[in-house]
Amino acid sequence: MAKYINWKSNWFNSNFELFVDGIQKGAIKFNSWTSNAETVFEDQHYLFTNVGFWQSKTNVIDRKTNELIAIITYDSWKSKAIISMKSGEQYEWKPTSFWKSEWIVSNFKDANVLYSTNGKSGTISSDSDNKLLIIAGLFIKQIYNKKAAAVIACFMPIMVATITRN
Repeated sequence: MAKYINWKSNWFNSNFELFVDGIQKGAIKFNSWTSNAETVFEDQHYLFTNVGFWQSKTNVIDRKTNELIAIITYDSWKSKAIISMKSGEQYEWKPTSFWKSEWIVSNFKDANVLYSTNGKSGTISSDSDNKLLIIAGLFIKQIYNKKAAAVIACFMPIMVATITRN
């Protein structure tokens, strides 16, 4: 059975709210100083914690059991991520449009979660009831947005200095 979810993001703090039939059913709240996040969707509560200096991996903890239930690994060169579940299942996150306004989480068999954005809001269409996959797709997108912003922030002074020197 397909599940349709609307989401919106706060411009200032990157947090997300998730709505089903117009009623808020979930949220993703990012830590102010890190890219770690507390998430809740319906009856599931997760903690996403990034590992390593370059944040090449994220551990996902079930807050009810404090058990590691998934690991997300990022391929920054290809803008892809792999969600490896404790059960052994693997899902791929990847953009499906040139401007990265649409993306998918899929195992390429029976679980597909499709996302689209229109700025700071968007939609999710899922044929899976796996709440972690639904949340993880938004979390990963925000991680890539933060990485892109960091790259721009690093190169902006160089570009400004080069332009103003001439």
